[in-house]
Amino acid sequence: MAYEVRMPVLSQSMIQGTVVEWLIQEGEKVDKGAVLVVVESDKATHELEAPQSGILRKILVQAGKEVDVNAPIAIIASAEEGAPAVAPTVGRAPSTPAAVEPSLSPPTTRRKSISPLAKRLAKELGVDAGLLTGSGLGGMVIQQDVRLFAGQHAAAAPVSSMGAPTITPLPPFKSTPLPLKDDKVIPLIGQRGRIAERMSLSRHTAADVTTVMDVDMGRIVSLHASIGFSYTAYITWAVAQTLREYPALNAWLVEDRIILKKDIHLGVAVATDEALVVPVLRHADTKKVSEIDQEITSLGKTARASQLVPDDMKGSTFTITNSGVFGSLLFTPIINLPEVAILGVGKIADTPIVRHGQVVPGQVMYLCLSYDHRAVDGAMAVKFLASLKQRLENPD
Repeated sequence: MAYEVRMPVLSQSMIQGTVVEWLIQEGEKVDKGAVLVVVESDKATHELEAPQSGILRKILVQAGKEVDVNAPIAIIASAEEGAPAVAPTVGRAPSTPAAVEPSLSPPTTRRKSISPLAKRLAKELGVDAGLLTGSGLGGMVIQQDVRLFAGQHAAAAPVSSMGAPTITPLPPFKSTPLPLKDDKVIPLIGQRGRIAERMSLSRHTAADVTTVMDVDMGRIVSLHASIGFSYTAYITWAVAQTLREYPALNAWLVEDRIILKKDIHLGVAVATDEALVVPVLRHADTKKVSEIDQEITSLGKTARASQLVPDDMKGSTFTITNSGVFGSLLFTPIINLPEVAILGVGKIADTPIVRHGQVVPGQVMYLCLSYDHRAVDGAMAVKFLASLKQRLENPD
């Protein structure tokens, strides 16, 4: 019986996905559980396995095209069956400018965007991924790039007495990057394009308001110095505990319904080289600061290594984004739909404060709460911030 392979839902915010790379071609045999295709959501890449064994009869969506979630992208049938008559899925082809100025920066060994299978193949062949030029979507390094690079250098390498090629690694290239001679056009497609769509949807849908409150972080600064847990861990712990008191902010707004979520699953934004991703810390209100610190560190490393799986980013009920680590004082974060609120955290700055009637040195941080006024009243939002402020100023 023929089976339609469909674009999976990889995150709660995913509307469309991109086919990055087909690992099996039309007419080839495929075994159930084998990796069939690499797809990409607005958050991460994902290896999609074949749901059944058979022959890949038809590829409906070519690499580089976007389709809606659950849309058919291929057909697998048994050896006895032909491909059924199915109208091809119309994928939205990324618009490529007539002329795109290539990057004039010399090749370096910094980490590039690379598909999971290409990364695995590069490791097996002993190829430094930093030396590769990607031909996939958005410059992603895919399997054929690894094979081509390995083949070129194997062919050019001297042959040893045993008859096996000896691959001589290229010396590291060190130079100062040259300035661009002309404008460089980066198409707004793939992961970057879908992030743009989600942010625009949030701005045009939510009745968003941002309220800012200052916090004296002196006690947290002392705890950080003596114990060593990250500031983000303390803030995440305090947010989780405060959401227990104010469940209206731990909610989703879906069409005409406000859904108060019984569990507190916090999305903690992590900046990678490619984009901002939001892995989820589950049941955060049940965890100690030490547990939260350990889990955030682990999720951050996984995110920066591009090894997050879709389940790592599903189901958040409230999001925290800390731009203070980059020196930002305050900002207005955009709500991560369908959530109703997001907390932006600024840097901790040395600031004069009044304590017991005296002006003294202090460490002040701004909390920036953006919330959807359709679901959350302003008074509730301010009360949430006030409770969060009290908890951070008196963590003991």
